[in-house]
Amino acid sequence: MDVLSPPEYPPVQPSEYPQIPTRTPPATLEKLHASCVSHDIQKFREILDSQSSSSEGFDICDFSAIMIEATKLDAVPFIRELLDRGLPMDPLYALEAVKLRGKNALEVFLQQEGWNINQPISELKPPVLGRGGDARKGQLLPHAIDRHADNIAILRLLIDNGADVNATIYENHYPSRALFGFMGCGTPPRKAAELGKVDVVRYLVSKGANLSIRDANGRTAREYAQLLNQWDVIRVLEKGN
Repeated sequence: MDVLSPPEYPPVQPSEYPQIPTRTPPATLEKLHASCVSHDIQKFREILDSQSSSSEGFDICDFSAIMIEATKLDAVPFIRELLDRGLPMDPLYALEAVKLRGKNALEVFLQQEGWNINQPISELKPPVLGRGGDARKGQLLPHAIDRHADNIAILRLLIDNGADVNATIYENHYPSRALFGFMGCGTPPRKAAELGKVDVVRYLVSKGANLSIRDANGRTAREYAQLLNQWDVIRVLEKGN
């Protein structure tokens, strides 16, 4: 029996999506969105002023999509304008700011709105930082070591806030440890030795790293460095011992 191929429909454009019912006229929302994208704050305010005094419907809660757009653009004047006019704070805005590294937008949410960064997003979702801002949870030090720049600055921030330089990767999460054990899950010095990052190894040693701890394959950081011929790293580790 021949199986018929599904028909090839053209992709649906965003403008063709079903419109969510709003009290505010869609045309007004489109104008506000356009002025936000073009960074015309004066026009943005004029539209809001005229709409709020108009006999047409108006609901500040209809402006959440515009707030998301302003957050994506890290456009603080537009964010402040919407918040000042009563748009309720939503953790989704902060999530968008974190995702796009919108420091200015995040600062407004934290300082102006007093939003609690450690508050869960919902009953099923953790806080925006995923770990409640706890530097002792997750694999933060290994990720910091993986960075292409600012390794020491990020490591210092994490260690000063409680991250353990002697913690092995996934030591508190057995499923991940069992899955990635073949990679030789070890301590931050072992990770830095693998990557040949001499400055990082030196910094971790200065912070009291225990160089005798072995990874999942039974190797110390020094033994791993020897395996990979990381001689500069080996010299730092030998001095550390």
